[in-house]
Amino acid sequence: MPVARRPKFSPSSLELLEGRTLLNGSQLARVAAAHPAAVTLLTASAIKTDPGAAAAITSALRGGIGSEWATLIRKQVRNPLAVVRSFSTNQASTYTVNGLTFRTPAAQPAFTGRAYDQLLPTAAGAAVFKRNVFELAAVMRGEFRNPETSYYVFALDRGAGARLGPTFASRPGITPDALVTITVGPYGSSASGTIRDLSDGSTQSIDPARIKIQGATLRVFLDTGQVPSRGAALAQYRFSMWTQTQPGSDLANVAGFAPDSTMVRIAVLKNVAARR
Repeated sequence: MPVARRPKFSPSSLELLEGRTLLNGSQLARVAAAHPAAVTLLTASAIKTDPGAAAAITSALRGGIGSEWATLIRKQVRNPLAVVRSFSTNQASTYTVNGLTFRTPAAQPAFTGRAYDQLLPTAAGAAVFKRNVFELAAVMRGEFRNPETSYYVFALDRGAGARLGPTFASRPGITPDALVTITVGPYGSSASGTIRDLSDGSTQSIDPARIKIQGATLRVFLDTGQVPSRGAALAQYRFSMWTQTQPGSDLANVAGFAPDSTMVRIAVLKNVAARR
């Protein structure tokens, strides 16, 4: 059953960052969480302010690349318009269901770097689709324009997370046993990835062809065999996601979390195909 989390309130407005006006997280979340007709909630002028994020979401809602997530939303969110209203009226700044989390993008307090748009997650997801494709995805606040290398970590708990403990002492609810780390070059010029199994210390590379960056969206396609169970059934896996400017577990280098301090159960929709 969908569970809305409301840790804080955030104004629904246009925000100024990096010298241009951008859609804030509540506007993106209400579009992503609603029926495709909700695309009309974005005015023409609003779309122009953040073409990458808006294009990615509208394409998915209309059946294009990433439409599997729109299918997941329709299955998981029973009353999309209520979610829209909760963000629009400042009653919520986060919303989470199995496989997906939405949030108003903001830098976490301990971050000491520059909060580029591509470091601030608006949505993150983890789901298994047809042919055992395990897709990890995130929509950032804006397109990949950071002039420096940045890192995107999808943390997975496959059953051994509680035994291994939290990655960050100040966030005891985030207890992964595997880290999928995507390294993105300056201005989104390149992308590479690794899967580190924290339970045995092994690391495997991800085929770069299975990492897709389009506009403000990052998507990673794995096989379920690349992230084998460490005690939990596949449908019981949990995930969280964060961005950082340097590898490691120093919070000063972590720009944003999705969600902030916990992990979310993944979704399993083996009758839905991932659109690449």
